[in-house]
Amino acid sequence: MQLRCYRCGNSFTLSQPEIAAALETLKAGEKSHYDARCPRCRTTNKVPLAQLEKAAGPGPKPPG
Repeated sequence: MQLRCYRCGNSFTLSQPEIAAALETLKAGEKSHYDARCPRCRTTNKVPLAQLEKAAGPGPKPPG
């Protein structure tokens, strides 16, 4: 998932394991966004839950 820092404009990515961990954290705490830190300036960028779910893709297919 590609993100761009709103403060410095740096482009950075969240890997699939990071996205999965973020979704677990958000669903456990019933929050609406994930705080992704920019690796350059360390500013917190809010990523909406819906955007993370879209980037995670479909879940595993049920057998059958």
